Amino acid sequence: MPQLTKASCLAAVAIAALWLPDLFPNPASILTLNQMGIAIILAISYNLLLGKAGLLSLGQAVYFGFGGFFTVHIIHMVSGGENWISAPVIPFFGGVAGLVMAIIFGSFTTKRGGLIFAMLSFAMAELILASSTVFGRYYGGSVDRTEIPTFAGVDFQSDTDVFYVVWFWVLVVIAMAAWFNGSPLGRLATAVGQNSDRVEYLGYSRHKLRYLTFCLSGFLAGIGGGLFALAYEFVTVEIISLQQSWLILQMVFIGGVGYFWGPPLGAILLTLLFSGLSGLTDIWNLYTGIVFIAIVLFAPRGLTGLVADIVLKIRQDEGTGILRSYILCFIGLVVTMVGLVGLCEMVYFLKNPLVSPDNLMIFGLSVDPQGVVAWIGFAVLLSAGLWLARLSGKKLAD
Repeated sequence: MPQLTKASCLAAVAIAALWLPDLFPNPASILTLNQMGIAIILAISYNLLLGKAGLLSLGQAVYFGFGGFFTVHIIHMVSGGENWISAPVIPFFGGVAGLVMAIIFGSFTTKRGGLIFAMLSFAMAELILASSTVFGRYYGGSVDRTEIPTFAGVDFQSDTDVFYVVWFWVLVVIAMAAWFNGSPLGRLATAVGQNSDRVEYLGYSRHKLRYLTFCLSGFLAGIGGGLFALAYEFVTVEIISLQQSWLILQMVFIGGVGYFWGPPLGAILLTLLFSGLSGLTDIWNLYTGIVFIAIVLFAPRGLTGLVADIVLKIRQDEGTGILRSYILCFIGLVVTMVGLVGLCEMVYFLKNPLVSPDNLMIFGLSVDPQGVVAWIGFAVLLSAGLWLARLSGKKLAD
């Protein structure tokens, strides 16, 4: 049954991918969809490490970056006359680059788990980032995908053509992750993440299991890097920064660590959050940080785990009115968000000398941040929302 469910979901993703360019023909929407597909691949690759083997990596962007760097050189090579490589195949070479780096670094970093592995991954990310000042000419650059040989008559000049390449590899990566999860290797990797000592007592090497999982994760992250280079035609050392690794970590935590469809959900939501908020407000990073902190504190299993718990409790409800409490809690959170956003936007507009506070629009309404009414109104909304969420939360806890 789980295999049938995953196969059905994979077929649904494939059908949706075929219809998405027709539903969202806007060039900006196509770029967002391409970014979303790359984010899904990154989230799946990181979930293999953290959700399966229990390895908290602080340098996952390294393998993503090297996939992009190597893809740039591959595109330059095929632009010079190597006609046997076309755009749909190019991301595979990015995956090979990520795999090679994972083979090298994972050979010694995966010998230890927990905090030591996290610190080693952080140190390797800093080392690679620092080496970019010495070997900068090999770390990315610009490419022209119009010089790539055609494939089935497609020249990949438009972002829509690249969209189909991106989402083809999304389907491939999802299928590979599903195969790994159901394989004996994937189940042993899960056992290592839960109790590595017991796996050793059963006669299996936890180092080898971590190492193999780490290599597969690096390969998938490299595919994402190859797609990034193909989609944006420009790769810099910023994609191996700690901020990029932090974004990958956010996707997995928001979606739900360990759940198969959780990290892709987190990648979709975070991409939509970035693309939507960045065009509406200058302090969108503040809101994404608040969302992440709230999920870690109140939904440590991510949104997927939270939804699973809610559905289970509603099914087990025996006249206690738990559904009503959930609805009231959700309303309280929405009201809290409205009040908090209003206060933050007004503070930002008053403290930013480059922005005129005379034309402040919040939720489509004209607001005067220099008046008292707006401050009192948003403060009341914030207080009322917190009170309602706290009251309903106590009922849920009881």
